[in-house]
Amino acid sequence: MFCTSEKYLRFVTFTLLGVPGFESFHSLISAPFFIMFVCSVIGNPLIVYIILSDRGLHAPMYVFLSLMAITDFMLSLCVAPQMLAIFWLNSRVVHFSRCVIQMFFVHFLSYMESGVLVAMAFDRYVAICQPLRYSIILPGPVITRIGLVLALRGVLMVTPCVYLVARLPYCGHGVLSKSYCDHMSIAMASCGNYTINSIYGLTQLILAFAFDISAITLSYIFIIKAVLKLQSKEARSKAFGTCSSHVCVISFFYIPGGFTVVAYRFGKNIPPSIHSLLSLAYLQMPPMMNPLVYGVRTSQIRDHARKLIYKIKM
Repeated sequence: MFCTSEKYLRFVTFTLLGVPGFESFHSLISAPFFIMFVCSVIGNPLIVYIILSDRGLHAPMYVFLSLMAITDFMLSLCVAPQMLAIFWLNSRVVHFSRCVIQMFFVHFLSYMESGVLVAMAFDRYVAICQPLRYSIILPGPVITRIGLVLALRGVLMVTPCVYLVARLPYCGHGVLSKSYCDHMSIAMASCGNYTINSIYGLTQLILAFAFDISAITLSYIFIIKAVLKLQSKEARSKAFGTCSSHVCVISFFYIPGGFTVVAYRFGKNIPPSIHSLLSLAYLQMPPMMNPLVYGVRTSQIRDHARKLIYKIKM
């Protein structure tokens, strides 16, 4: 029986398989992802606390970093608890409404993360290429508006996905070969034609990430040109050093994300277990690595964290 009307959607459920074919190894597979989750829920709030408590870190660069930390923290909370419930408790069944809510936040926070990386690249461009106008170009109100625009972009891009999955017919129960709910997994679990979902999903990915990657690349082209014009080797080294953390974070986000998209869209012969592990790594690795990268490579954050640890020991 096809359940097409909204009043029946609450009876639709999905079974999340976790890592298909490796159910007996779920406890072992969960170990690295649990470590990622713990690092994320400790490291990201710590970054935000350090930035908020030190007035010297209220510059635009650190405001964007705190926004990224908040995004990473929320993304970990959105995905990891359900993933661990599947791996540890075999709790696989999720209702349609809960699945769609998770889908919304997974995609929204992913777009937010990508947008924040663009904002951070623009911040580095202004700091290196327009240093005398830095405070004029990026005052507090402008940073607030940038954050609101990024949030609005995410909402506008993901909201149609909610409608597109709600309009599909379902047969009462579906199977998702992942540990979380996303747009195309829900659509493919339906009993109807999900061609529109596939077209929209691919189009929004191309438009959003192609724009973001192009904007970041363009910013760094100007940055490299400006740095190479510096006469002092020490000045060049310092300028590149301020960008190195951001480049690492970009790599942690876009490289696994690129592999995930390519494997999901074009790797028809790739086993579902690989798809599942790639998607989990894409969502869990950046929230773990970003605080570590900025904590190790940013002296102000590192020194403040050291003082905080010393106080706790005392």
